[in-house]
Amino acid sequence: MFMKRLRSPLTDAGEKWIVMSIQKECADRLRETYLDLTGAKLKSGHAHELVAAYFGYGTAAALQADAAYPVDGIAAAAVLIPDLALMDRRRDELNQLPADLQPVDDLAKQITAYLVDEGYFSGKVWHNRDLADEINIRVVEDPMIIGDALSGEIASTNAYFDELYIDEVAFDFTDDALVATLSGSLNGVHDWDRAFHGNKINFTSEMTMYRVAARMAYQQPDFETNGSVDNSHYEDDLVE
Repeated sequence: MFMKRLRSPLTDAGEKWIVMSIQKECADRLRETYLDLTGAKLKSGHAHELVAAYFGYGTAAALQADAAYPVDGIAAAAVLIPDLALMDRRRDELNQLPADLQPVDDLAKQITAYLVDEGYFSGKVWHNRDLADEINIRVVEDPMIIGDALSGEIASTNAYFDELYIDEVAFDFTDDALVATLSGSLNGVHDWDRAFHGNKINFTSEMTMYRVAARMAYQQPDFETNGSVDNSHYEDDLVE
């Protein structure tokens, strides 16, 4: 029985059943995979705790109790960030967990695959313990996310910009969103047939991802970027 087939109005008890269904189905997938690999059983309680950690909760009870951002809303999310660090911690904390249980990265990928295969989630998955590194990768893949906001600064120069660097990422996790402040530079090559007006733009960009479901499922990132042309090289030449 799949969540997507249950779209009629629900009572509170019905909502809780759906949350339990997703959690239970993911836990069952972990147990089935472990059984297939080893012929042994993974306790239901252990599997539920690992699934809760995947979604960012310290306990399975905490996942079930989250009425503000229930996990059944995951279909509306654009980005899912499995909490691998919390899964690591819970794996260490749980008593009598099988010593031959698969690594956390494999467990997380099993849960992700199940969510995607069953149609619960169709967005992007950021499977990375280093969130700053993941954001860097995503921005470098699509630099115009930031470059478009700097079009005015680019137009004020006589340079061709093709290199974007992020030097620092600072995070702020609120109850409703993940906010990352990125600082870096957009570097270019000057057209020496024209007057020099800078070939580097320093920028600060605030990336906001609003929470949709559980603790690690978000809307599409929204960027607000400000920047200015770095004239330090030009000013140094004037001083000389």
